[in-house]
Amino acid sequence: LTPRERESFSQLLATPSNGHTFVDAFRFFHPDAKGQFTYWSQRTFARKDNRGLRLDYFICSGDLFPHSSGGEGGPQVVDSFIVHEDTLGCSDHC
Repeated sequence: LTPRERESFSQLLATPSNGHTFVDAFRFFHPDAKGQFTYWSQRTFARKDNRGLRLDYFICSGDLFPHSSGGEGGPQVVDSFIVHEDTLGCSDHC
């Protein structure tokens, strides 16, 4: 992604729309994660060196997360990050 695209995406998440906020669910659960991608170029064999992009996002209403809904109660997003070892290397996407 270009710097302009990254900035635009950051603004989308930071700016309330009609009183609602949006949250990148992966970043919420894994704020310090590095090298976590959902796509690797097949043409350049990028998966071997883990040079990829994070193309698949779960952008959720901030109301689903504990910090914006006042804590317990109500709907919540639950992390279900699972990659089975038999699927590694089978696709250019996770």
